Amino acid sequence: MIGGSSGPRGALSTALYLRDPYTQEHGGRVELLCVALARCCGTDEAEIGTLRAAARLHDIGKIGIPDHVLLKPGRLDASELEIMRRHAGAGARICEQLDRADAAMLARLVRHHHEWFDGSGYPDGLGGEDIPLGARIIGVVDSYDAMTSQRPYQPRRTHAEAMEIMHGERGIKSDPSVFDRFARMMEAQGPRDHSG
Repeated sequence: MIGGSSGPRGALSTALYLRDPYTQEHGGRVELLCVALARCCGTDEAEIGTLRAAARLHDIGKIGIPDHVLLKPGRLDASELEIMRRHAGAGARICEQLDRADAAMLARLVRHHHEWFDGSGYPDGLGGEDIPLGARIIGVVDSYDAMTSQRPYQPRRTHAEAMEIMHGERGIKSDPSVFDRFARMMEAQGPRDHSG
C-alpha cells in the first residue's frame, strides 16, 4: 500500500515507500497495532491521533540513510548501526516541519521510539517514564512487527517466539505495563499473521 493518508503525512509515507517498501509497509502495520494498544492503555482520542501519525512515520528518518546501509541484505556492522541510529533524530526533524498543531509532540514520539525502559536505548538514553508513553507504545509494537516480519537479514519469527523474546526484554527494553497490556491484547485478538 502506498501512502495511507492524504496530505503531508501521506506524501511522506509515499516517499518512504518509493525508497524502501518494507519500511513503509511496516509503518502501516505498526500504526494499526499502536492505535489498538493505546486504547488498551486508556489513551484519549486526541493523543491517539498524534500517536497514529507518529506510528506511521516513526521510521521516516530512514529516507536519509544511505542505500548501502538501508538496503543491506545482511546484518549491519557497528559503523553501519551508528548510521542507522541517526534515523530517529532525522525523523523528528522532519516531523517538526509538519504543519500540525501537534508537530512537536509527534516529533518527540518519533525521536524516542528506540529509547529503552532501562535507559540504554537511543538517541538520548531516556529511561522509564521519561520516555513519552506514545514512544513506549511504538517501541513495543515496532519490536513485535520487526520480529514477525520477513527481513533480508533475519528469518520471520512466529508470534510465540516474538512474545517469548519480548517477555525476556520486559523492564529492560520495554515498559512492563505497556508490554503486559500488549500481551493481553494480542492474546484476546489472536496473533496477526503477515508475510511482509
